[in-house]
Amino acid sequence: MAVALVLALLLGACTRDVGAVADPAKTPTDPSTSPSTASTDRNPIEHVVFIIKENRTFDHYFGRYPGAEGTRTGVLSTGRRMQLTDAPDIQPFDLGHDFQSGLIGVNGGAMDGFDKIPLNGDSLAGYTQFRRATLPNYFRYADEFVLGDHMFSSMYGPTFPEHLYTVAAQSGRVTGNKITRGDITPGGYCDDPSELVPRFKQLSPDDRKLVMHAEMVPDLPTVESFWENVAPCFDFKVLPDLLEEAGVSWRYYGNSGFYSALLAIKHIRFSKHWGTDVVREGRFMSDIRNEKLREVSWVLPGVGYDEHPGAAHSVCKGENWTVRHLNALMRSDLWDSTAVVMVWDDFGGFYDHVPPPHLDVMGLGPRVPLLIISPWAKSGYVDSTTYEFSSVLKFIETLHGLDNLTARDEQASDMLGAFDFEQDPSDHKLLLSQRRCPS
Repeated sequence: MAVALVLALLLGACTRDVGAVADPAKTPTDPSTSPSTASTDRNPIEHVVFIIKENRTFDHYFGRYPGAEGTRTGVLSTGRRMQLTDAPDIQPFDLGHDFQSGLIGVNGGAMDGFDKIPLNGDSLAGYTQFRRATLPNYFRYADEFVLGDHMFSSMYGPTFPEHLYTVAAQSGRVTGNKITRGDITPGGYCDDPSELVPRFKQLSPDDRKLVMHAEMVPDLPTVESFWENVAPCFDFKVLPDLLEEAGVSWRYYGNSGFYSALLAIKHIRFSKHWGTDVVREGRFMSDIRNEKLREVSWVLPGVGYDEHPGAAHSVCKGENWTVRHLNALMRSDLWDSTAVVMVWDDFGGFYDHVPPPHLDVMGLGPRVPLLIISPWAKSGYVDSTTYEFSSVLKFIETLHGLDNLTARDEQASDMLGAFDFEQDPSDHKLLLSQRRCPS
C-alpha cells in the first residue's frame, strides 16, 4: 500500500492537557470541529500524501474564489479599509510571521493589525492577493476537487513549530524559529546542540488564563515573560511512531533544511529511519514513477518550489512543481487509492479577514489554503469545516485505527466529510499544463 498526497488541517478545541510537553488552555470544544461520523468501512484510500508549502493565507491565495469565504479588501490598524492589490509572482522581501507578528495581525480577533507587523508590515505588501489569472492551476484544482476555506494554521507562527504540528499535533510548546544558529554541525536542530529556540514554560492553570488574556490584547511583553530558551531537540511522540507500531508504512520527504521537523525529534534523527524513511525531497517523484509510495507520506517541496516569499521563490514555479508531481501521480496506478492534502504552513505576514479560534496559548493562527485532491474527493466542493494541521493527522489516524497523540488531534475533525466514497472515481482526475513563469 502506498501514500499519496496532501492533507491538511484544522481541528477542534483542546479541553485537557497533553502531558509534559504540550500545554494547551482549557477551552470549550467548538462544535464545528467535532469528528465526522462517516464510516471508513468502504474507504478505498490506501495512500495519503501530506504536502506542506510555505507562508500564505487563504485571502492572499483564494480570497477571490467564487463561493468561498474570501474578501477583496483588508482593514488597516487605522480602521481604513483598502482594496487588496495584485500579488506579484515573486514577493521580493519577507514579511514578519513570527508568533508575535501573528498576535499583532490577529489583534484579538479584529484582524486589523497586519500593517503593524514589525518586519515590513508598513509596506502593505501583506495586503495583496492572487486571482485566477495569476494562480490558474490552483484555481483549477479547487474547481475539480476540494478547497478548504476554514483551514487555520496550528499556531500564530512561524515555520519550525508549525511543522512540528504536522507530525506531532503539538510543537513541544515551541513558539519560534531558531534564535541562535549554531555552527557545530550544518543542518541544525538535533545535529547542533548550540542552537536555541523559544518555547512556553510549563504553565499552571492561572498562568494559562493570564497568557490567554494577554494574547487577546495583545500584550507581547506579558506573553514573552512566560517563555524560555531551549535546545531544539525533543523526544515527544510523533505520528510516525504510531504508524510504525501499527505496521503502516511511511516516508518523510525532507531530510534537511529549517523546516524539516524530524531533524528535531531525537529518536527519529538518530535511528534506522534516517536515510530510509526520512529522505531527500527529490525522491518523491521517483517513488511516484516507480509506484513505491508508502501508505503515508509527508512532502516538503524544497527551496525554490515552496512558495516562501523572497527573491528565490516564484509562486509560479511552486505551482508548476505541484502540477508536475500531481500529473505523475494521476497517470500512475496509485491514483485510484490516493488522497492528497496540500497546505501552507503559516500566514507569512499576509492579510486574512477570518478570526482564528483561540483554542489555547499556541493559537490557532490565521487561515491558510487547503486543497484536498483525490479521485474520492467531492467535486468542486468548498469545505468550510474548521481544520488545522492536526486534522490531517486525525484523518490518517482514523483511516488506520490509531490512537491520538494530543488533545489537538483528539478533538480534530477527521476530514472524511470532504470525501464521497459512493461516487465513480474513474474520470475524477485533472491533468494540467505547466505554465510559463513571468520571471
